Parts: sequence; structure tokens; C-alpha cells
Amino acid sequence: MAVASAVDVARLAGRLPGGMTLERGEQIHEFVRAQRPSSCLELGTANGVGALYICSALEANGHGTLTSVDQRRSAQSRRPQARELVQEAGLSGRVTLVHEETSYTWFLHDTLRSQLKTDGEVEPKYDFVYIDGAHSWDVDALAFALVDRLLVPGGWILFDDLTWVFDERWPDVPDYQRSFAQVREVWELLVLTHPGYDEFHSDGHWAWARKSAVVQPPSRLLVKRDLVGAGVSLWRLARNRLRANRSMRASKAARSD
Repeated sequence: MAVASAVDVARLAGRLPGGMTLERGEQIHEFVRAQRPSSCLELGTANGVGALYICSALEANGHGTLTSVDQRRSAQSRRPQARELVQEAGLSGRVTLVHEETSYTWFLHDTLRSQLKTDGEVEPKYDFVYIDGAHSWDVDALAFALVDRLLVPGGWILFDDLTWVFDERWPDVPDYQRSFAQVREVWELLVLTHPGYDEFHSDGHWAWARKSAVVQPPSRLLVKRDLVGAGVSLWRLARNRLRANRSMRASKAARSD
């Protein structure tokens, strides 16, 4: 029987080091139960504990799926691996685990490409996105920009680890970049200032943002023109001006005669 409660997830996987606590697990479980999303996305799988809390709520709802994405090397180095926990919880039918060679931003790239329609619009796909992966500005700032295009109006994004910083385990990271929490920079500089979001919640560690359900009217005009067409238009303009100048000179000459 599939696991369908936060307490049962905690019994199965709650003691894993670095895994989501029962308190946090209950919070995300209750959110999914209440919001009833159809399509969820998790960026950063690790051992899969967060995925279990999300999928157990989807199972309790009897509705919805999760796609969870992580870097292949990181995912395969975990013990136990997420796939093993998902199978043990009986939730394989609720989640698709995706392993990327480099970064989950490439998964987002491919998804954006697949959602791009013939009219040039990107069709949103996800109701709820949980970002708990790289924790770096260069990855997660881009991830937010890409996720924003894929999030349906009224959908939610959850950022984990607002206070997390790179430490001595990452000696190649410059001191300046280790001096502040980079996920918090994404939250404060990009999310809170984004005009397309209308509801925000943060407890200092987790941060939630809701994309406005009101579709903003277009505020810019995009004109697409090929270079050949532009060249032809300039040539015609120059030709017409030349003809006009010749006509004016001929008219002046006629009057002077």
C-alpha cells in the first residue's frame, strides 16, 4: 500500500542525515493536500525525502504527479537512492525521477522548448515548484527565470535554505561568494521584486511565492523583421526621396524659365 501521510514518510525516511524534518514535511504535505496541484516539479532530489512528502500528499489527494530533477552524479552517490525510497513507499506511480549530467537548468531548457507553441508562446506546465538544489546564484537565479515561464498563473514556488552558505567544503568558491546566502539573494532581488507575483511568505528558512492568477496585459510591442526585408524597405525609402528631390528641382527650374 502506498504511503499517504507525512507521519508514515517520517517513519520510512525521517532519520536520513540532511533530510527534511517531520515538521517541514508536514508543512509541505499539508500545502499539497490543500492546493491539490496536478503537476509538481522538484529541483534537487537528494535522497528523495522531500519527494516522498509531496508524493504522499498527491497519493492522499488521489490526483497529481511530481517530476524530481537532480544531477546524475549527485543522485547516484546517495545512500539510499531516491528511487529505492520511492519504491519502498509504493509511490513510483506518482513521481518521475530525472537525472541531468550537469544542472537542472538544462531540464528546464528542454521543457521550455517542448512547451513552446507555434504562435511563439510558452504554455505553462507546473502548479507547484520546489527549489532545493544548487543553492547558488548562478544556477538558481536562472532556474527561477525559467521556472517562472513554466508556472501556471496562481501557481506557487517554494525556496528552501534561505540561510544556506558555501563553506570550507567548497574551497574553489571565492570568499565573497561565501560571505552571504545566495538563495536569499535570488529571493530578495528577483522574486520579491517581480511584478508577476502577488503573495509572499517567509519564515527565514523557507520562502513561498504565488504567481498572480491575473494575466498581465501585454506592455510591450515586439516587431520581428528579417534583414532582407529591412534592406528592401530602406532602398525604397531612399529611392522615393531621390525621386522627390528630382521632382522639386525640376519644378523650380520650370518656374525660373
